[in-house]
Amino acid sequence: MGPTPELVVEEYTALIGRPVLPAYWSLGFQLCRYGYANDTEIADLYREMRAAGIPYDVQYADIDYMERQLDFVLDSQFQGLPALVDHMRGEGMRFIFILDPAIGANETTPYTAFDRGVEEDVFIKWPKELSNDIVWGKVWPDFPGVVVNESVDWDTQVEIYRSYAAFPDFFMNRTATWWHREISDFYNKIMKFDGLWIDMNEPSSFVHGTVGEKCLGPSVYDNPPYMPPLESSHRGLNHKTLCMNSQQHLSDGTPVKHYDVHNLYGWSHTKPTYDALLSVTGKRGIVVTRSTYPSSGKWAWTLAGRQQLHWINSTSQ
Repeated sequence: MGPTPELVVEEYTALIGRPVLPAYWSLGFQLCRYGYANDTEIADLYREMRAAGIPYDVQYADIDYMERQLDFVLDSQFQGLPALVDHMRGEGMRFIFILDPAIGANETTPYTAFDRGVEEDVFIKWPKELSNDIVWGKVWPDFPGVVVNESVDWDTQVEIYRSYAAFPDFFMNRTATWWHREISDFYNKIMKFDGLWIDMNEPSSFVHGTVGEKCLGPSVYDNPPYMPPLESSHRGLNHKTLCMNSQQHLSDGTPVKHYDVHNLYGWSHTKPTYDALLSVTGKRGIVVTRSTYPSSGKWAWTLAGRQQLHWINSTSQ
């Protein structure tokens, strides 16, 4: 390898794939934060940033814009956001929205992202010899009709307020087709965008393994004899993620344990998102992803946490 650092990088990317060519605008100054209360707050921010002459090319929206953190559903406090986004884009700005992979499952009215996902069998399940049920986790979506008491501790909030969530198996071709359609409907029927930010795709869950925290199948996969020296090693490999005996399927239909492909979940989420972005916008755009694996750079940029988005393009990256 090498012998120079430049040649090391050249040889490595020849092996795993060259980095994606980003849209020119994505090299500009980007602003992202969690906690916007409504679309008026974003509009005021935009106006004040422009008035102050602060360099500002890209605005993000975190899960605040979603109704109870449901992908593809606009919150009542952000009904003016589509018009605001159109206005900002008309003045040369670009807009990026977050999408999480976990899809809420307890809606009392039709929720097409989940309903069509069930119809097309895209969610991760148990092996048939154990159960035919979806492996339920909990992430951000809340149950419908609840008022979250934020004074109670986090674990209690998760238990009583968070909806069951299903995780798409992005290895499967039909899942990529389903994901493309949901993104297309979001772009064409709800709100335009220039890029997408995919988060929580380790995959991350707020419960250990599954709701009820009782993983099915051989326990050795969740609690192997040798664990890395992590702070949570005593909780096993299913700590804040899926049960390791969950079953996924490769694109050729081969069944695999989540244990064997856990580190590839974010990787598998990235290309379908990038393909959908290019298809629905007709432009190069950008995907930013939280979880990666070697070769993810062919389709996306990565971030170490939300804070990185504030400075990602003011550094040498």
